[in-house]
Amino acid sequence: MAYLWRRLMFRTTVIAISGSVGKTTAKECLAAALSTRARTHKTRNNENDIHGVPRTLLAMRPWHRFAVIEIGVGAPGDMKRLARMARPDIAILLSVARTHTNNFRTLEETAKEKAQLLDHLSRRGTAILNADDERVRAMADTRRGKLLLFGRDPGCDFTVEDVASGWPERLSFRVRSGDSTTSVRTLLVGTHWVSSVAAAIAASAACGIPVDSSARALERVPPFTARMQPVVLPSGAVVVRDEETGSPDTFNAMLKVLRESRARRRILVISDLSDCRAKQRKRQKELGSIAAEMADVAVFVSDHGRHAVRRALEAGMDPSNCHHIPDLVKAADFLKSELGDGDLVFVKGRMTDHLSRVVFAQYGSIGCWTTSCRIHRVCDVCDLLKPDFDLDQALSKAAGLPPASTGKRCESKGEIPM
Repeated sequence: MAYLWRRLMFRTTVIAISGSVGKTTAKECLAAALSTRARTHKTRNNENDIHGVPRTLLAMRPWHRFAVIEIGVGAPGDMKRLARMARPDIAILLSVARTHTNNFRTLEETAKEKAQLLDHLSRRGTAILNADDERVRAMADTRRGKLLLFGRDPGCDFTVEDVASGWPERLSFRVRSGDSTTSVRTLLVGTHWVSSVAAAIAASAACGIPVDSSARALERVPPFTARMQPVVLPSGAVVVRDEETGSPDTFNAMLKVLRESRARRRILVISDLSDCRAKQRKRQKELGSIAAEMADVAVFVSDHGRHAVRRALEAGMDPSNCHHIPDLVKAADFLKSELGDGDLVFVKGRMTDHLSRVVFAQYGSIGCWTTSCRIHRVCDVCDLLKPDFDLDQALSKAAGLPPASTGKRCESKGEIPM
């Protein structure tokens, strides 16, 4: 049904976005820019799989001038099926990274799967590729038809320059296209989002929207839920939520923000990583080493967190600042007693660990503390959460945060291995 409905919506310009990381933020940014000119349809939340894409396509209506479709792949063959269904007029490819490693054993396999999106562009379609990712840029060599490149390379159609984002500042940069240069300021946390924003600017231009107009629209796009999303707690501390996905590439991006941040104390609350072939004990040891190097306080919320604590102590971390608290309720209680004004807290974990709850518990009581949950979505949208407070109102403080207290800047270069 979705195949047929897409072909009936021939007046709607369909833009498909794919990549291992950054899809949802790119989708939100692009939809915000396009909606300033015409009615725009977009993927709801991050429903980008074999079930979500058909639902998104079927929700298109004739009055939608644009439709921004996010496409994710979890197994070989997904992209061919979904791209054929979406048949995009514009296709954006952001990145090739370590995700779904159970089904894609190498980055080359992942790149081959992603590249199939370009095979199903409409005859007059436009491919928009991230030149900063070598595997994505290589796809340009086999692409016929209109092609736009974005990235830091001066030879790109949309070149990004002067990228900056050191907390409490948000992402800003300049984009040069042709003879014009435009300053872009966003509410996003971290320089790693620059590809998502630049892709949105390039796609907006392909749809006839000037760069300066799309840049103004992007100033108002908030961070997406649980993806480097800052939230002010009642204690005055700021939590940067990044618990939606635990892949090593997103973890390394978070570490860069942690390293470049300024705050009274930098606190790392972490459970575990996903899409990482290292055994759990080794992963925890690596996390312990990184915490000792970058954080002032570390809380390991994992059954195997004792290995992280042991390694952190060996690396010289103060025992009073290194904690193994596998129980979520106790971890939430500890944070409630520990956090104060000027603290900057990074919460990172796998989707299945549902660390969101240690954040929500700072505002009041919640109704779900299950230790084994098969629901693969953030707790914000789960009916089982049952908070005794207005969650949306509490989290709305993510925008317009006060400046963080000035503190030391960590110079560590640590990263988590594959």
